[in-house]
Parts: sequence; structure tokens; C-alpha cells
Amino acid sequence: MSNISQIYSSYGEALDFSRDKFDDLYTSRAHNASDFYHTFFHHLICPLHPHFTNPASLRTLHRHIERFFGTRQLDFVAIDGTCGKDPFQDFIVFSACAYGAKGQINLDDDPPTVRYQKWSLDKDVSMVTYIPVPFSEFADVVDQDRPETFLVSDNERVDLSSIDTKMMELAEIYLAYNVATSSALEAPKVILLDRSPSSILASVAVQPEAIPMLNFPFDRRHLTVDDATVALAHPFNPVLGIPTTKKFSQYMALIAELHHQRTRSLNLDEFAARQHLTTDDLQGAIRYLTKERRRGQDPLPPFARLEPHQGSTTLTTDVNCVASWDYCVALFEHICRRLFVEKDQQALVYEAPDEYGVVRQRWMSPNDVGFLIAVGIRALIEECWQRKILLTGIIKDSASRYLTRNYLGVMKQLGQQGYPDLATLDVRQLPWTDRIFLELLPLADETLTAPWSSIEFDSTYMTLHARASADGNPEISGVQGFIVAPERLFARSLAQFFLKRDKATPLMGHVVFIDRLIYPEWDQPGLDQVTIQTNALGRIQPFCYRTKDETNLAQFINMYLLNVLTRNHFPEVIGYPDPLHKADWGAKTVGKRIQGIIRSSAYSFRSQPLSKTFRSIRDSFHRS
Repeated sequence: MSNISQIYSSYGEALDFSRDKFDDLYTSRAHNASDFYHTFFHHLICPLHPHFTNPASLRTLHRHIERFFGTRQLDFVAIDGTCGKDPFQDFIVFSACAYGAKGQINLDDDPPTVRYQKWSLDKDVSMVTYIPVPFSEFADVVDQDRPETFLVSDNERVDLSSIDTKMMELAEIYLAYNVATSSALEAPKVILLDRSPSSILASVAVQPEAIPMLNFPFDRRHLTVDDATVALAHPFNPVLGIPTTKKFSQYMALIAELHHQRTRSLNLDEFAARQHLTTDDLQGAIRYLTKERRRGQDPLPPFARLEPHQGSTTLTTDVNCVASWDYCVALFEHICRRLFVEKDQQALVYEAPDEYGVVRQRWMSPNDVGFLIAVGIRALIEECWQRKILLTGIIKDSASRYLTRNYLGVMKQLGQQGYPDLATLDVRQLPWTDRIFLELLPLADETLTAPWSSIEFDSTYMTLHARASADGNPEISGVQGFIVAPERLFARSLAQFFLKRDKATPLMGHVVFIDRLIYPEWDQPGLDQVTIQTNALGRIQPFCYRTKDETNLAQFINMYLLNVLTRNHFPEVIGYPDPLHKADWGAKTVGKRIQGIIRSSAYSFRSQPLSKTFRSIRDSFHRS
């Protein structure tokens, strides 16, 4: 046998061995999934098809929709984006765009109809930007938090940069915010994003003093660390109790109270009494707001100070919280308008001192863009609450285990508040992701029909989980023990919209993840049902509907509208809302045109041999 034949045969044997191992693992975990479903998990699966085909249930659902939105003709916008990075010899071009597909759901028709609409000529529906950055300034746009990787090639540095994906997220958020803040006649009732809003919030979390673009000049003054502190404390919703008074974000609750009262002084004793706390419980938040902060070697003044007042303790600040928030939102709008609408790339350049203290012009870093995203997503959330716009994110192909590992683990640990049956249940190893686990359920239950969904669980379970403590006993913990994502803000679920049983093996679409904003008008019954209290976390009350038997009106409405929008007209995206697929088409079409424009910029350099790399010159001479 020749060496080549031996290589091929040994690879075939290795492939067969790995495939057999995978099949055995998949089969065993599929049996475990079936057993777990029939023993317990079927209580957490909501069969929605009977409700959506029952005329009486539909009439009730339509009345609730009309009461909330004020109409039976619901305008929607689905938003998707694309990005790219094209390195040349002397510079690199980052590009990003977002596109919105617009339409209307008419509930007066039977069944409800979906009509797509063209945007008016004066509306810019594609948020596009291209950013040519010289390699001499490339360090500005590389993620500064990465450890030294000792890369030699510029292409390797480009591959590790994340500014293009951040710019795409910013384009999508700005487009969503732009349509949400349109006039009352033009603003949609439903906004669909092809990403998880709660994950966006978590990914751009940063300490205010660590934001590189502090001192950015705008509107006759500069962005301050106090402005950033106020902005990152949002969103505020007193009805939902957001931000909550858990230990990790107590200082945000104090800032929210200053914002709501439109004052610069807050009586801490009265605030603590209203929150069923003591002033001792607020010591961590007080220390955070009254400590002196630092930015590198430069000291920054504290946000607030303590002052005695008539026998009580008062927190006093010189910051106007309302004005600071308005300033940050205006800054977000200003930069995004210049960047995406006016196509002015100078919006991403500002003056700042370098590591030697020399003031120079520099490009925005991923952390700068992340701060703009953080302000934009918070402003979008508050706008959706105010205007009653349903904000929903759809996520494909996630490999997360927040439902089966984080949520069920915590609810098992809570005992009578959660799922006491899990404490005595022998749960063997389940499939390795939530999506794969739920895609096995139609095989385990022949009565399950689409659409169906899991119960909704709070997005805070991204960071909340059960673990073994130092003494070996189980405990509920956040990241690093105390860091927890905002609760009562987004509700997550997994759902399937296409399932056909005409053959022995059912045909089905993928299970998708749904991330919807929580609304005070709908979700009051899901609040204050579960309380988690530990020394490290404080008191947390996440949004919760334990089983399918507890009526979750908001989930019914959201799933119904998504089911209407999932027409299954495109074979490549069966079981996926059609408007998001059309938005993906639009974004990719715009992205291809952008790529053509960018690549044409290399023509002017072809006459200069030194502008070509050694590799490109070598590869241009093809051997026959």
C-alpha cells in the first residue's frame, strides 16, 4: 500500500471511529431526554397550536392585542445586518450595514394576512458605513482589552479585531431606535431583531471610568464619567422595579430615584424604608457613589457625597441625572446620524491623550462603540415601553444551556419556590445544548404539534446558576459570585414553528430562541413569584412562570404574532419568521454592493509594486 493510500485509509478509520462515538453519545442522551421529558419537563412545554386554532381563544387574544396596541393593523420592522473587513497593504476598510424589512399584520382578515410595504424615498432604511483605517493607526480600533498575542502579520491582527461586528450591532440598534422614535403614524408596533437584546446588554457592560471616549466634545461641553454612570444605570421603569435593589446594582436604583424625583438630594432613610431595606443594606451602593474614582493616573471626583440633614442621612450630587441621560442619548443620535446617514467617517475620530500624554486624533475603539451600543439599546428599551412597541429578538443556532443548566439548576435549589420534584429526580446526562434537547422532544411526544414553546424564563439566568460552595453545599451564585445580569427586563424561551408528521420521521424546523422585552401592562403576574436571597447577591426576584398551566398572556401574544409571520415560504429557513429572512436578504444585498465598492479601491494601487505584499506577488504567478 502506498503512503497516500495509507493516509486515506487511516483517515477513513478515524472518521468511522469518531462517528460511532458520536452516534452512541447522541442515542444515549436522546433516551435520557425522552425520560426526562415524560417524567418532568413536559410541564414546561406550552402547546400553543390548540389555542391558535380555537376561534374563541383567538377572539380573546385579538381583543388583548387591540387593547395594548390600539389597532388591529400592526406595522412591523424586521432588522438584520452584515459586516466585513478588507485589508489592503497600507490600510484596512471596515464595513457594516443594517437593513429593515417593513410590513403589516392585518388581524381583521381571517386568517390574518401579512403585507410587505416599500419604504418612502425620504427614508434611509439601510444604515451603512465604511471606515478606511491606516495600519499606522490600526492599534486604535483593536480591542484594547486583549492580552498581548505577539502577532507578526497584519492579517492576523485584522482577524482578531472586533470593530466590524460592533459597528454592525450599532447599525442595527440605531436603525431600531430610529424607526421606534418616528412619528406616531410611522412608528411600528413590532420590532424584530436577528439577535438577542439581553445578550447585547451583557456584552457591552463596562465600568464608566474605563470608557476611552470620556471627554468627547459635543454640544458645547464634554462627555464626563458622571454622564456615563447615569447612562449605564438605565433603563428605568418604576412599575417593573427596574433597576432592582440587588447588591450588584443598588447604586443604579439610587440614581434611578434621583432621576424620577428630578432632584440632586436623596433621603437614604426614606428610600431604604420604601424598599424594605435599612441604610446598612445600602452601604455598598453608598461607597460606590461616594468613592474617588481613577482614570489611569488621573483622579476623578466622586459621583455624590453624604450629608447629614435633620437627623437623617442624605445623598447629594452635583449631577443632573435627567440632563446627563438626555445628553448621552443626544450624543448617540449625533454620532450615529453622522456615521450612518451622512456617511461622515470623521464621526469616529476624536482627540485624546496617548500613553505619553500627547493629545492626538484617534479612532474609536471597540469599547467606545460598545458604549454607544449600550446607550442605544437602553434608549430603545425605554422608547418601546413608552410607545408600547413589542421588541423581540430571534436567535438561531445558539449553543447555550441557560434553560436546562442555569434555570433548572437554580429552581431545583429553591425547593418549594421552584421545582421540589427535581430534588429527588434522577436526571442523567442530557443533550449538550438546549436547542438539541428541545429538537428531540417531538420524537419523544407524538402529540406535540407546532407551534409550541418552552415556558419563559428571565434572561438574568445567563449569569445566575447553582454551584457547590467552598464547604461543598450547593448555593446560588452569579459570575464571580456577585455579578448578575439585570432581571425583570427580558424573558427568554425556545420555540418551534414548523412540525409536520406526514411521514414516519417528522419533518421539522429548527428550534429558535426568543428574547422579548417584559412589559408592565402584561407581565405583572410573573413578578414577585420567586425570591432569591444570599449574602453575595442580596435580594433578587426574577420574572417567572413556573409551568405551562400558569397563563402567560404576553408569551401567547408574542408567539401568535411570530407564528403569523412564519409563513414557511422559503425552504432554506423553514420555521423562521419570514420578515427576518427578507431583512437578511436586504442586508446581504447591500453588503455585496459595499464589498464591490471597497475592492475597487485597490485599483489605484496596482501601479505601485510596493503596495503589493510578497504573498500577493508570488500568488499572482500561477504555475501550470
